[in-house]
Amino acid sequence: MGLHPKPHFLWCFGGFAAKTPQKILRGRLRRPRTPTGGDFAHALETPCYNSPMKYVIGVDIGGTQLRCALINSAGAILAHTRTRSHADQGPAAVIGRVLDLIAQIQAQVPSNGQVLGIGVGAPGPLDPEQGIIFAAPNMPGWNQIPLRDTLAQSTGLPVWVDNDANAAALGEWRFGAGHHAHHLVYVTVSTGIGGGVIIADRLLHGRLGAATEVGSILLDPARVTRWEDLASGSALGRAAAAAMPDHPQSLLHTLASPTTITAAHVAQAAAAHDVLATQLMQREAHLLGIGFASLLHLFSPEVLLVGGSVILENPTLLEQARTIAYAHVLTDLYREVPILPASLGDEAGVIGAATLALEAVGCR
Repeated sequence: MGLHPKPHFLWCFGGFAAKTPQKILRGRLRRPRTPTGGDFAHALETPCYNSPMKYVIGVDIGGTQLRCALINSAGAILAHTRTRSHADQGPAAVIGRVLDLIAQIQAQVPSNGQVLGIGVGAPGPLDPEQGIIFAAPNMPGWNQIPLRDTLAQSTGLPVWVDNDANAAALGEWRFGAGHHAHHLVYVTVSTGIGGGVIIADRLLHGRLGAATEVGSILLDPARVTRWEDLASGSALGRAAAAAMPDHPQSLLHTLASPTTITAAHVAQAAAAHDVLATQLMQREAHLLGIGFASLLHLFSPEVLLVGGSVILENPTLLEQARTIAYAHVLTDLYREVPILPASLGDEAGVIGAATLALEAVGCR
């Protein structure tokens, strides 16, 4: 691994911007030995664990929902709000809603409390060092958006931005099921498949923060088919839609049509022992397990955590996928790695985003 120059964050306070050197260890943010940068440097010199009245704000930007929360150094959510993204209205409208949510949360900070910064989990690919979103496939118009600087200039607070799956991985590492792990892989299975990887207590970012797009692992090279094209919640719904016409007696027809069927419908029918739905869930477990086996070989983590709606709503699916994964690894070395459900559940996004800020300001 080569040496990298120390990056610079642009911290904005109202109309004034000051570049402050920050030592970044490729993902896990370390407090600089000699902080500078006005009032925020004072916050760094008095770590938040010395005062229960210091907080961070976590923001989770999704294609469907926006979430925002006030969180303390113990990872406790003290205030929370959310709204629909309406991503089809473009980035300016979405960022406006994000700022509205932040303002709502700021209004709930105690009079003697202090917000040290804002952490944001957003769809990638993005550059976490510059806080720029390169392109968000499910959010029209999000190309080269300087999200960090836009939020910092509007709020007067330092802002840190990272891929939403990276943020969730960091949250699980600090506050969730991966709390004692130094090497961790996190996978989320919902509409798509995303992931984050922590190696030696550091988020693995790669060049321009674009590493660990685990959903893009090729499982079918002949067709150039990605893992999430086969095993995501959306893919499960598509597989059900394709199979339904040949199975007119399936319970799936009473739950939805081929044009409206979702992964949740498949899980519901499988729980009722529908034959087609059960077969589809078995296929899903196999595809997830194959992907998990690949991740075990690639990263050799201490734990592999799996979250997202498809897993959280179907506990037996993870059990089946775990069995498949262990059957396809090379040695017992990889079978010793626990494959467990992530523990932060629906709040993984905002807690993970807040963790970005907590790590950055040295709150441990």
